[in-house]
Amino acid sequence: MKKVFQAIAALLIGAVLYSCDEDTAGLGWSVVPESDRIDIQADSCIAMSRTIVADDSLTITTTDCNLGKFTELMGASFESGFITQLNCPENYTLPDSVYGIGSHTWPQWFIDAIGDKDPYYATLNLYFTSFFGDSSNVIRIDVFELDNMVDGGGKYYPDVDPSRFCDTEAQPLASISASAWSYQNSDSLRYLKNYYPNISVRLPDSFAKRILEGYYSSNGAYFKDARSFMNNLCKGFYVRCSQGDGTVLYVKEAVLQVNFKCIDTNSAGTRYAASYMADFPGNGEVMQMNCFKWTGLDSRLNDDGFTWIMSPFGLLTEIDLPVDDMKKDGSVLNSAQMQLSCAITPSARFKASAPGYLMLIRKDKARDFFSRNNNQDEIESFVTQYSNKYGTYTYSNIAAMVERIYSDREEWLKEKGKVHDAAGLEAYQNENPSWNKLLLIPVSPKTNSNGSILGFMLDIKMHQVKLLGGKNGSPIIIKTIRSKTGN
Repeated sequence: MKKVFQAIAALLIGAVLYSCDEDTAGLGWSVVPESDRIDIQADSCIAMSRTIVADDSLTITTTDCNLGKFTELMGASFESGFITQLNCPENYTLPDSVYGIGSHTWPQWFIDAIGDKDPYYATLNLYFTSFFGDSSNVIRIDVFELDNMVDGGGKYYPDVDPSRFCDTEAQPLASISASAWSYQNSDSLRYLKNYYPNISVRLPDSFAKRILEGYYSSNGAYFKDARSFMNNLCKGFYVRCSQGDGTVLYVKEAVLQVNFKCIDTNSAGTRYAASYMADFPGNGEVMQMNCFKWTGLDSRLNDDGFTWIMSPFGLLTEIDLPVDDMKKDGSVLNSAQMQLSCAITPSARFKASAPGYLMLIRKDKARDFFSRNNNQDEIESFVTQYSNKYGTYTYSNIAAMVERIYSDREEWLKEKGKVHDAAGLEAYQNENPSWNKLLLIPVSPKTNSNGSILGFMLDIKMHQVKLLGGKNGSPIIIKTIRSKTGN
C-alpha cells in the first residue's frame, strides 16, 4: 500500500510541476544577466582526409621483427628481413675441462680421448609468436654474419640497407627451407603447452669452433659482456627471406645456440662425454631492427575516393582537423565525436585484418610519442578499438585535443606579436604546416601481468583497412557541442 501511495504522490507532483512550467517557462532565465547566459549549440563539421606514405622514423623503437614476403590481390607486396645483435651475460663461463689434456689441443684432444667426431655445432633459432599467411608455404631463409657493428646509440629506420653491415651478395653463412608449421619439429613437441614455435638454422661447424676457441684463447675475456662478445667473436646476423611468397613470421627472438661436449668424470672415476649448451639471445635488450620494403602501393596512394592504412607502416591516413569551424566565434568546445567507417574490400584466402587498436595523434607529436613509449593522454593522442559489429573506429570526445591545438596557435601569435587575423593565421600555418593534421596509426597495447595497459607501441603486424574519406569520397563528420557565454 505504501508503494502505491508513493507512486500516486509522484504523479501528482509531476502534474503540478508541469502546470507551473507551462506558466513560468522563462521566469528564471529572464532575470539572468545577459553576460552570464550560456549559449549551447550542437553542430557538425567536415574533416578532410588523405592517404600518405608512412614516416619511417616512427618505427625506430620496435623490438619484434617480421620475416617473410606477401603479395596481396591488388598487387601490393611486402617483404621484410631483420638485423639482430647478440647478448652475452656478464662473465659467462664454460666448463674448465675443455682446456685439454696433456699436449692435445681443443677439440682434437676430445676426439682422441673419446672418439667423437662431432664435438660441437651451432644453430640460430628463430622464435616467432605467430604468423600471417599460409602455414604450409615453404620459404627460404638466409643468414648472414655481420661484418660491421651496429652502433647501439645510432638511429636506424626500417628502410635501412642491410648491405651497410654485411655483403648481401655473398654466399650466406647458412640457409634453410622451412614453413610456419615448422616441419622440423615433431607433433609430440609441437603440441606441448610450453612449446614456442621456432625455426632452427644449422650454422657451419667452423662457426661453432670459432666461438668456443675464442673463449679459451682469451681465458673468457671475450665472454665478459655483450660488447666484448660482439667486438671479438660475432657482431650479429642479418636474416632474410630469399624465396617463397605467402608467409610473414612475427619473430620475437633470435637465439644463437652453441652445443659442445666435454670430458667429465663420474663418481667411479670413469671419464665420459658430457654435453653442454651456451645460449646467446638476440632481442630488444641489445638491438633488433626490421628491414621493411613495400612495393605496388601507388593505386591506393592515389585513391581519392577512400583512404588506406597498410601495416606495417606502408600507408597511413592523415586528417585535416577543421579547428576554426569547431571553435566558431571563440566558443568553448565541450564535445567532439569523430567516427571512421570502414569500406568493404575484396575477400581473399589470406587477408590482412583491420588494426585492433588505432591511435589518433597530432602529426607533429607522433615521433616524440613513440620515442618515449608514452601512454595516450587524451589530449595529444587518443586510442580506440575496432568495432567488429559496426566496422568503425569511434573517438567519443576529442574536444581537449582541439582546444590544445587552438591554444597552441594563440600562444604562438602572442609570442610573435601578431593578432588573430588573416595575416597572423597565414604566418602561423606557414611556419607550422602540420598544425591541424592528425595521423591514424595502428598500435598494440603493452600490458603488465594483470592485463592492465601500461602504454602503446607500434603494431608492426600485417593489417589493412580501407576508410571512408579521401578528396572525392564521403566526408568525415565530426559532431560537436559548443558553449559560449553572452556579451
